[in-house]
Amino acid sequence: MSHTLLLNKDYNPISVLPLSVINWQHSIKLMFLGRIQVLETYNDWHVRSEKLTLNVPSVAVTNEYFNLRRKVRFSRHNIYLRDLYQCQYCEDTFDFKDLTIDHVIPRSKGGKSRWDNVVTCCKRCNHNKADKLTPRPIHKPYEPDYWRLASKWRNSPIKIKDPKWEKYLDAGKQVA
Repeated sequence: MSHTLLLNKDYNPISVLPLSVINWQHSIKLMFLGRIQVLETYNDWHVRSEKLTLNVPSVAVTNEYFNLRRKVRFSRHNIYLRDLYQCQYCEDTFDFKDLTIDHVIPRSKGGKSRWDNVVTCCKRCNHNKADKLTPRPIHKPYEPDYWRLASKWRNSPIKIKDPKWEKYLDAGKQVA
């Protein structure tokens, strides 16, 4: 489970796809190694050792600037985001839990799990299509670039672990 939002030296999230978060143990280790500075902590969450009590970091910034490659990871979440949580057959919009991934060319017919062969699909349409080649999706599937997907991320609601993250994510949504 990830509990600490990690920001780059410029105070923007290192990554939004996926969101740059780390677990609390890793954040404390990086803090003691001098690799990050803690900006925000959880007020009601402490870790204790024999001689030390610390608030768990909620937001931290790196001491070095990281220029990461901007290739989008192939994942369920990013496919849903690319398609804006919309079924590519009936065009209705759904929650994450009510969606599936459909292979345009079914795996049983040699289709691969790749950006250009998968689309977001509601459970009903996925069941109706089964392993057939028709119907075709309304929008042709494609591999998005980082900036195009980040733009969609900026305009979508996100769930955050701590309200203190909001001011840092709002800055990232404007800049990213």
